[in-house]
Amino acid sequence: MPSKTRVLLTASCLTVLVLSLARCGGSSTPTSPTPSSGGGAAVVAGTVNRASGGAAAGLTVSVVGTSASAAVQGSGAFELSGVPAGSVQLRFKDATVDATTQLQNVTADERIQIQVNVSASTATIVAEERSTTAKVSLCHAEGNGTYHLIEVSVSAEPAHRAHGDAKIGEPVPADPTKTFNQDCRPSGASIRIKKSTNGPDADDAPGPTITVGAAVSWEYVVTNTGTVALTGVTVTDDRGVRVTCPAATLAAGQSMTCTGAGAATAGQYVNIGMAAGDWSGGKVTSTDRSHYFGQVLPTEQEGPKVELCHRTGNGSYHSIEVSTSAEPAHRAHGDGKIGEAVPGNPGKVFAAGCVVR
Repeated sequence: MPSKTRVLLTASCLTVLVLSLARCGGSSTPTSPTPSSGGGAAVVAGTVNRASGGAAAGLTVSVVGTSASAAVQGSGAFELSGVPAGSVQLRFKDATVDATTQLQNVTADERIQIQVNVSASTATIVAEERSTTAKVSLCHAEGNGTYHLIEVSVSAEPAHRAHGDAKIGEPVPADPTKTFNQDCRPSGASIRIKKSTNGPDADDAPGPTITVGAAVSWEYVVTNTGTVALTGVTVTDDRGVRVTCPAATLAAGQSMTCTGAGAATAGQYVNIGMAAGDWSGGKVTSTDRSHYFGQVLPTEQEGPKVELCHRTGNGSYHSIEVSTSAEPAHRAHGDGKIGEAVPGNPGKVFAAGCVVR
């Protein structure tokens, strides 16, 4: 009878074993929790303190087995986005530290604030605080090219970044040469030049009509359109016009007007002004063109003429004939007669064919 009892118990146990090992005293080996692949992501932020008391700057914090990583700032602060749900392992590393610690039960769209002490090979979470919904602040792109600060859940962050959003301090997606400042304004260096001829902007030909030999004045309005100061600001002209500027530095938003002068030549004329400025990240430039049309009046064709050696934009000279009424303007531009001294070149004279000797 005892043998039968044992057989019945064993059969009963086998039956129950199919339903539950626990009822028969069975056990299973627990597996280590791993990050979940779905359900959004969390944000882990906080501060890091070194056991040695040194600065925390230079450390990186990452989630083992994922691409989530962030730099630890000089204050010890860090913010790690894209942390998967589940139990994750945080790794703190630099040239002298390689330490990990476990963060349990991370949930999607959760924000976890921690304080961590690290030594060469040990990381310990000494304080932890959790909020139900993790938010991330982004500079949100508007349709008109401006940005404003918004808060979105971390699970919505990828969609916003695809739209052109980014965090304060990160590069502006539409212009990676700039970064977002605390007001979500693109911060960086830029410069703009607007050139005019005898008043009109004259970007397109023909521009104003100017009598041949008459005075031409150019204005080059230079503006610092960036958010940082510019130094070493210069303005040049591709046709050799001498440009004078009142300053060589421009504060953010500041403008100045540079000037150049010459005498009108016959036909269609175009010259291009270029502004350049230096800042800590390099050099910025801008160009703008302007036109005029040099008209020969009938009275000039019929009146007395004088032969002059005419200075061109590249500094060379050639012989031209102009009316005597236009001679003063041409001389002011740097022209002269054969046999006369070359303006601005002491000891040089115009020889036959306007050759400078």
